[in-house]
Amino acid sequence: MAGALLLTHSDFAPLRSDLGAMDGVLEAVERAILAHQRKEVRQGRLVDRVPGEFEGIRVSLLAGDGLLSGMRVFGNPPHTRAFLLFDGVTRAMLAVMDYGVLNSMRVGATAGVAGRHLAPKGAKVMGLIGSGWQAPPQVQAMRRAVPSLERIRVFSPTRAHREAFATEMAPWLGVPVEPVDSIEEALRGADVVDLCAPGHFDVREPLFDPGWIKPGALVISMANRQYTAEFVQQCRVVAIDAENLPAEPYKGLIDGGLFKHEDVTPLGDVILGQAEARRSPDDTVIYHLEGGTVQDLFVATFGFEWARERDLGKAFDLSS
Repeated sequence: MAGALLLTHSDFAPLRSDLGAMDGVLEAVERAILAHQRKEVRQGRLVDRVPGEFEGIRVSLLAGDGLLSGMRVFGNPPHTRAFLLFDGVTRAMLAVMDYGVLNSMRVGATAGVAGRHLAPKGAKVMGLIGSGWQAPPQVQAMRRAVPSLERIRVFSPTRAHREAFATEMAPWLGVPVEPVDSIEEALRGADVVDLCAPGHFDVREPLFDPGWIKPGALVISMANRQYTAEFVQQCRVVAIDAENLPAEPYKGLIDGGLFKHEDVTPLGDVILGQAEARRSPDDTVIYHLEGGTVQDLFVATFGFEWARERDLGKAFDLSS
């Protein structure tokens, strides 16, 4: 146990302010998606949540040959998130890590990897819904993964928040970030649509009219019910795998014989060149980014190695 590291929010906070730091997280997430596709990671999950509880306790255990092992623990409040990292062979503890910063980077990188492989060629405009905690790593990842982007339009319900976000992000990203007054204004004509909706755990209704979406666009969804069943029928659907789709609007479509799990294209197949996300350039693609448990292990490993290279953290020994 001697030499295990305690890594806190303060240790990892610089990752969110360094634009180029996202490159390592993007690569970690892409490796994780391919490991999942090849079934190289073993995982188990435990959830305890009482009715009406926001988060409850969620534990994910991850391991695989040639990998470190890890345990992600989410509890209440949502910012009290941790990752326990172990040697993959001896199972000796390596670190207890804050997972708030790294988790936000993981989600951002998941969107970024989707953008890298699913955005229409030469994508120039991104429409972003939401300007909260998760929004900066979303645009950070997309800027690194889709270098053709020339402009970002952002809408969130509070004018001051979206204006502050645009003012802060534009010089950091090196592209104009425009705060707009409606979801429609943010999305119309956008090549990449990112539904980083504020309160996405409790807002369970479609966020846009399908007619606002440009044919051939990539729509990245973070949560259940952000788009309609009608919109699904107009699109190609890509996900980590079919099992990670949200219940709705898919359950109703499947029950009605209007959609099958086989209609989902795994992102890993697209990355490996074994499948095409689009049949034609005008095919709009939905990417549902939930279901990234495997990614946690790879992102935590990246974070641990990044911190150790910089002599961050405090050693501890529970046996002392």
